[in-house]
Amino acid sequence: MRRFALYSDLHGNIEALDAVLADIAVAGVPERYCLGDLVGYGPDPSAVIARIRETGDVVIRGNYDDGVGHRAGQCGCYYATPEAKADGEASYAWTDAALDDAEHAYLAALPDEHRIVADGVRILLAHGSPRKINEYLLPDRTDDFLARLAEGAEADVVCVGHVHMPYHRAVKLASGRIVHYISSGSVGKPKDGDPRAGWVEVLIGAPEELDAAAPNDEAAECAGAANVAIRVHRVAYDVDAVARRLVMAGLPARLAEALRNG
Repeated sequence: MRRFALYSDLHGNIEALDAVLADIAVAGVPERYCLGDLVGYGPDPSAVIARIRETGDVVIRGNYDDGVGHRAGQCGCYYATPEAKADGEASYAWTDAALDDAEHAYLAALPDEHRIVADGVRILLAHGSPRKINEYLLPDRTDDFLARLAEGAEADVVCVGHVHMPYHRAVKLASGRIVHYISSGSVGKPKDGDPRAGWVEVLIGAPEELDAAAPNDEAAECAGAANVAIRVHRVAYDVDAVARRLVMAGLPARLAEALRNG
């Protein structure tokens, strides 16, 4: 059975990142992949970049990394309200000013995607979607939409971040082929009502292996005899301390409340 960890949307939260890396180590997962958005919103973008570089993990460029790295003036984020937009603009300006030229260059140079093959299963790692860095593959996307998107992805498993909510969906294409979509949740800024840091463990193997390893996930056939399942992991850390430091750094107080509320 192949096991690997997905983590993403760190958003300048070094305490949450350290908690997740420690939890992955305790779980004994041998591979880790970071699906982007290292910076933005949190008070420690430089520390997060430094820690990620120390790990040597494969890292995909997120939309926030792209905007800040290329000094684009915005992060390509969607904001539902004028207040959220104002907070986002303040966060972008603060993060851009907090990073030096080498850190900007590191973010800008990260790849758009990464592909691996496990037991004949083709796996695509991206931030937003197979076609766009800031496209939201929210849990309410229809099977038809995901099936159409999968046709051009040339993958059996599509792993994404960006939505800050973990999920696993198996979609049947017109050809009869099954494509899996896995969202990694968020390390540093969850949006599913649970403020704890999150990461996802992906398991690929024979059905009987997955039944024993991930009994609460609906594993579905992917390629040949290989099935796919996930485990969602949540890790407690001192959210309140990070929220206080966020405000002390000069970032908007609403971002601190969002962190506390998940």
